[in-house]
Amino acid sequence: MTRLSTAITALLLSVGLTPAYAADAYPAKPITIIYPYAPGSASDTMTRLLAEAMSKRLGQPVIVDGKPGAGGSIATEHVVRAAPDGYTLLLSASGTIAVNPHIYKLRYNPVEDLAQISIAVEVPFVFVVGKSFPAQDYAAFKALSSTKPGGLSSANAGLGTQAHLTQAAFAKLAGVNLSILGYKGAAPAVNDILGGHVDSMMDNAASQIPYVTSGKTTALFVTSDYRFDGYPQVPTAKELGITGLVPTGWFGLAAPKDTPPAVVEKIQGAVVASLKDAEMQRKLKELGWVIVGNTSQQATERARTDYELLGKVARDIELKPN
Repeated sequence: MTRLSTAITALLLSVGLTPAYAADAYPAKPITIIYPYAPGSASDTMTRLLAEAMSKRLGQPVIVDGKPGAGGSIATEHVVRAAPDGYTLLLSASGTIAVNPHIYKLRYNPVEDLAQISIAVEVPFVFVVGKSFPAQDYAAFKALSSTKPGGLSSANAGLGTQAHLTQAAFAKLAGVNLSILGYKGAAPAVNDILGGHVDSMMDNAASQIPYVTSGKTTALFVTSDYRFDGYPQVPTAKELGITGLVPTGWFGLAAPKDTPPAVVEKIQGAVVASLKDAEMQRKLKELGWVIVGNTSQQATERARTDYELLGKVARDIELKPN
């Protein structure tokens, strides 16, 4: 009877029909979070902070393994193809889940082929101008753009990024005349806005904190539905009458789609508990992150909604997959 029971358990595990006690035993070995970008960014720091906090709650090491390339698609596909046992997770992001399908010819569907565990943090985008630019508020900027047949120049971190799609959506929804310039990364774009070589920029709001607070750039609005703590005096897009934007970029955790629901729930619980820790909150807020910590269902719904909205923008600007 013992042999039969063991055989049945092995069969159930092999097809993903995990008995309840299997989730209780999870995790029985180290967990790996696949990080889809180059090291050193704010999202890398956030991922390592989260991994350390989760490790304390799950009782096993949580390792961060970087696999950059193709806008995060290499890492995402690696997790899509991994065993659905909860030991290989993805640092998921609005860029890899909701943007990449519209700019890359993928061999997987990130919305359908992953189980979203939780969105951990989010951050809005911000539209900024240089300190010497003649229009230092949104109304003046919009009025000035109408006098420029070629449009006011506006930078982003790269064509096909979420910042680019947000920027294009803003131009269309607000009726603002922009000449959009895609850079190879945010740093050269920021250098040009600081040097007065480009009129405006759509950027990550956290990245702009040192420039806005020091007066080197002027923030005209943030895309979130709430005012951003980094510079709360700056209005939201909705306050200015601009509606229909995807409000923020986000980062969270996802697993292969057939991961047992009980395992997903256990990981989600560790994420949320980690994000409620006072020291963790302090560190994340210092980096400019807005803490979310939602449910798996909420994360899945958010991924689908953003995928559809950003896909519409990509089609509107005739962005072709590579």
